Amino acid sequence: MDIDRLRYFVVLCDSSSMREAAEHLHISQPALSKAMKLLEYELGEKLFVASGRRILITDKGRLIAERTRKILGDLARITEQDAAVEGSRIRIGSFEVFTTYFMGQVATTILKDFRIQLRELTPGQLEEQIALGHVDVGITYLPIPNRELEFIKVADVEMGIYGVEKNFKKLELQELPFVVPITPVQGAPHKVKGLDGWPDDRIPRTVRYQVELMETALEFCRRGLAVAYLPRFVVELHNRQVKAEFTLQQLASPPGLRSSKQGVFVVKRKTDVEHPVFRKLATALRNI
Repeated sequence: MDIDRLRYFVVLCDSSSMREAAEHLHISQPALSKAMKLLEYELGEKLFVASGRRILITDKGRLIAERTRKILGDLARITEQDAAVEGSRIRIGSFEVFTTYFMGQVATTILKDFRIQLRELTPGQLEEQIALGHVDVGITYLPIPNRELEFIKVADVEMGIYGVEKNFKKLELQELPFVVPITPVQGAPHKVKGLDGWPDDRIPRTVRYQVELMETALEFCRRGLAVAYLPRFVVELHNRQVKAEFTLQQLASPPGLRSSKQGVFVVKRKTDVEHPVFRKLATALRNI
């Protein structure tokens, strides 16, 4: 049944004539008349009778009109609520590489009119929460396969070893004291073990510090205590926020890392209608 025909009928009930109702609805009188005949046929009921130039609504028609008003009102409220909730809120899941600096930048630009719920989740947890419907969109560069999810590669980020150059520029890789995430990656189809994406299976390194938070790792680096394997965009954003004496520089990388890049993926449920900011978020990631 066409919802517009029900709406036309309610307007007709509130009008004194077919002509008046047609003018109110901005349609032709013959079109309205045809729609009402189709509605009567679908319902199997006589809804109104002509009385000169006026129309009279039957008792059955008035009962249907009363019920229809409630249905239309409920539908309008559902539509308004969906628009208010989905149009102004977004739930994003990621980990510190993106939440520490990138999401702050995004929140002041493409998401400035949204209520943001930002969850910091490790790979595996991220995919699980998206699949359960607790998160709308995920951002990761360590995707864990899940048959319910769609992983859309939107960018490549350049990775490197960063630290206070004067402290470490003369040291070989094996001599560099690394600060690394304490949280391991589980369930990944690749051999990466750490949240920073270092290729542990190919290139050994000296781990001096293990920390929970990337901001703690950056502080160790700022103080000249350690180096870290980081995306270049994170370091560039970091360096804008600190005094010159605390800026980080890229150090020489071993041969296996000289062109190291990580793919960045935006993640959503396969069954989800694309969130209105999905493409804008993907574009922002391409520009980092």
